[in-house]
Amino acid sequence: MSKRTTRRRRSADPLTQMVEMTVAAGHTIGHRSLMLAQAAGDPVALRHPEFTRMVTEKMAVAVETGAEMTRRLAESQWGWVGWFGVQAQLGAVVLAANPATAWQHWLTASTGQAAAIGQRLMADAAALADAGLAPAHRVASANARRLRRKKR
Repeated sequence: MSKRTTRRRRSADPLTQMVEMTVAAGHTIGHRSLMLAQAAGDPVALRHPEFTRMVTEKMAVAVETGAEMTRRLAESQWGWVGWFGVQAQLGAVVLAANPATAWQHWLTASTGQAAAIGQRLMADAAALADAGLAPAHRVASANARRLRRKKR
């Protein structure tokens, strides 16, 4: 028997992740709602592991999402600290040099810095979106696959 290997695919863009997650969640909610309806009034059937899993899964995803977003925000903050540090250095140069030369130097360096920080902001925003969506997307997709297999 061959061992099944799982290959992680590269994260999709946030819109694609949300669409995939919506479809997967719809399938999972439909399956679990039917299970709950069938178990209504039967305390033994309500002990099904799927019902416990619904709660623990959401808690685990919330913790993972919070931890990952915190990590990404901390990384983003270091980028801002670096930018402010360079701005302070540029200010010191302005005070020490000929005003016209200092202004020209500050303007050139600051423009380059603004472009770099703009790119950094976009990358950080994308990383935060991925950090926020990836755990829920992974769990919702896995649930839909697992519940689809059980149905067959």
